[in-house]
Amino acid sequence: MSPALRFVPILAVTLLSAAAPAAAQGFGMSQGGGDQQLQVFADNGIEWHSEDLRVIATGNAKATRGTMSVDADKLTAYYRQTGGKGDEIWRLDADGTVTIRSPNDTATGTKAIYDLDKAVFVLKGAPARLVTATDQFQASESLEYWEAKKMAVLRGDAVATRDNRTLRADVITAHFQDKATRTAQKSASGTAKGSSDSLDLQRADAYGHVRLTTATETVTGDRGDYDATTEIATVTGSVKITREGGNQLEGGWAYVNLKTGISKLFPAPPGTNGASPRVQGVFTPKKQDEQGRSGFSGRVPSNEDFSNH
Repeated sequence: MSPALRFVPILAVTLLSAAAPAAAQGFGMSQGGGDQQLQVFADNGIEWHSEDLRVIATGNAKATRGTMSVDADKLTAYYRQTGGKGDEIWRLDADGTVTIRSPNDTATGTKAIYDLDKAVFVLKGAPARLVTATDQFQASESLEYWEAKKMAVLRGDAVATRDNRTLRADVITAHFQDKATRTAQKSASGTAKGSSDSLDLQRADAYGHVRLTTATETVTGDRGDYDATTEIATVTGSVKITREGGNQLEGGWAYVNLKTGISKLFPAPPGTNGASPRVQGVFTPKKQDEQGRSGFSGRVPSNEDFSNH
């Protein structure tokens, strides 16, 4: 057997994981402080390539650190020698059926690269998914999670779902916040929800072919954003609002209050200078009722509504 390759018969190895900025919640295998040991397990065996400074685990492979774990068909851990302090893992590659799990959040896919130095993992799949206590996210190309920034980036047919609301776009960035901040905000509004240890969505930004769907309407445009605290979304760029029955409004900027169900459409975002196309509405007549009466549904907001949104 080559001196560069050693088989570890106990099917488990323990190394140090690279220290990185602490993450307050959610995924945090790179989290600094505390016990830095990272353990790797496998059913079929673990190969230690000493010259390449890597460990390969195959068959129901698992890497754990604290309450975090990464499961896959195959795990490759890259490490550096620290001169008497033990070997330190700085990157973890996962292939096959990949699951990255914290106590209340789960990310799944078919391939992942976890950079412990940068505290970032990139997950790919068909699609790659992230599930928290309150939200679900998925993307066809890749899903990135940045521990220090508490941010997820979804690329390619990106979808974010909460209850009966769905946000779709080419790219979605999801921003999370500290549990203490979110709990204080939700307690004040009386809408506390979800686990205190789970990733807590603060804001989502959507880019390209944006489609926001609720129980009563669909809003499309070029760019959108959603504030999870206020439950208000805005959509800009060739905006269309379509309601049940076929009623449709077209304009440049939509303000959607998901809490009240009230949507407003304007020619352009507030503060925009220059001429803008007028808001247009297409209304479909309702069917006649038992008394033979007919009517229309829908409303085009006036300019005065700017001051009331």
